[in-house]
Amino acid sequence: MIGCYRRTLLAAVGLAVALTVAACSARIDQRGNKPDEEQVVLINPGVDDKNRVAELIGTPSAISTFDDRTWYYISKRTETTAFFEPEVVDQEVLAISFDENDVVENMRIYGQEDGRTIAYVERTTPTEGNELTLIQQFLGNLGRFNPQGNQEQP
Repeated sequence: MIGCYRRTLLAAVGLAVALTVAACSARIDQRGNKPDEEQVVLINPGVDDKNRVAELIGTPSAISTFDDRTWYYISKRTETTAFFEPEVVDQEVLAISFDENDVVENMRIYGQEDGRTIAYVERTTPTEGNELTLIQQFLGNLGRFNPQGNQEQP
């Protein structure tokens, strides 16, 4: 009888350890459009046009802002362990430039090392008036409601 309890206890402890180890395993997330390398090498600058590029590797993640002559295929792979911040494992941007006839002119690959950190400016816009607490707002409204004053006078 004691052996049965011991086996059950060992099984429960083993299950708890297995669940704990599984919970701490890293989760990999792939975001964006990472074209297949075998398809990318089939693109011939000076020969292929936008339709051929879209046929081979799909539509881009983004298109250049001021004209449609550069297509960007952006991908990012992160690894998250338990409750920690995600860590960027791989980041890549494939930029394909087209000439005025929509024929591939140039292809460039930018990696994580080519990226730059942007410093955000944290500002608040000032507003007119006073900032009142909840109690000040409540007390300020006392006496303003006059049910007799809402009736029309003849």
